[in-house]
Amino acid sequence: MKPCPFCGHEVDLEDGDTLYPNGIGWEDLPGHIRSYLPFRHVPKEQWCWSLHCPTTAGGCGVEMYADSREEAIQKWNQRS
Repeated sequence: MKPCPFCGHEVDLEDGDTLYPNGIGWEDLPGHIRSYLPFRHVPKEQWCWSLHCPTTAGGCGVEMYADSREEAIQKWNQRS
């Protein structure tokens, strides 16, 4: 994992305040439309995730969202 792009804080994926399901889920509707709703209405595989630089661990609080755990990690690491 790359460090935070804003403050340089190291990412700890074992910290529950860093990478977690954020309470939103998604479902694909006809016409290639993605709809977002509370995750209790969709399977776990369709939960959205947040990757966060937690202030409780000395970070800056920046947060990004994605449609899966893997996508959140990939998006965090893709920046230049």
